[in-house]
Amino acid sequence: MKSCGQLEVVLAKKDTDSFCEWVRENWAVEPVSLEQPHGLQAVVKIYFDTPVQAEAHRRKLPRHFALSSAQAMACHEEQWTTFWRHHFHIQDIGRRLRTVPVWEKPPDRKRINLRIDPGLSFGTGGHFTTRFCLEELERACADLTPRSMLDVGTGSGILAIAAAKLGVPRIEAFDYDPVCVEKCRENAALNRLEKGRIRFYFGDVLKDGWLKRPADVVCANILTNILIEAAPALWRATKKRIILTGIREFEGDSVASVFAAGGAREILRDGDGEWCGIVLDRP
Repeated sequence: MKSCGQLEVVLAKKDTDSFCEWVRENWAVEPVSLEQPHGLQAVVKIYFDTPVQAEAHRRKLPRHFALSSAQAMACHEEQWTTFWRHHFHIQDIGRRLRTVPVWEKPPDRKRINLRIDPGLSFGTGGHFTTRFCLEELERACADLTPRSMLDVGTGSGILAIAAAKLGVPRIEAFDYDPVCVEKCRENAALNRLEKGRIRFYFGDVLKDGWLKRPADVVCANILTNILIEAAPALWRATKKRIILTGIREFEGDSVASVFAAGGAREILRDGDGEWCGIVLDRP
């Protein structure tokens, strides 16, 4: 039975948002916050590939947060699946797309069904950032008829799989987590995409070697500080349009300005009050 690692932190409810933001910025993972309506404390759970990684990160927890407790433990695959069954359900997105967890049956074929087993990856369409990328990818396919697409920080592979089902001929997708890369290949098979239809590979956007060839449309759902640092390389990878998210609303101008300095033209920005996404074109 496969085990992942879980780091469970208990802290004051008033500090939850700032702690979760610290985790996202420093560890590039998405924490899960559980709060009781009338309690003063909250539990934050952070998942890693192995219990060893969870323990290593426990030792790196910042001292400036008043944590009541922090415990690293094994989390069996069944527990992770149970978590997703509560949080991931069938959802219609955009005009044509629908995300479907592997444990549910698609209701019909009136939409393009994207079957996803998230594993340890986040990227199901439930979060604003993934939903924004899917909606804008669908729009880009209608407006530009792209011949190629690059998915930076692919996670579950959902964006690359959507591009394939929307008819993009050449698709490449990479992630710095090799576990994600393997899960992406499994999700592509779940969607009956032939082996090699999408080229999934390991890569780090902050290091050289990830860019194999530029693409008509680039999607990058990663954290703001990484988007800013990698902006020149991401823009070089873009032939026509880049879709960016993983950005806090208050960080939107900072991201847009660094791409504008490279010649990008902002054509759309949207948000949900917490997160935002930006679409930029080559003039």
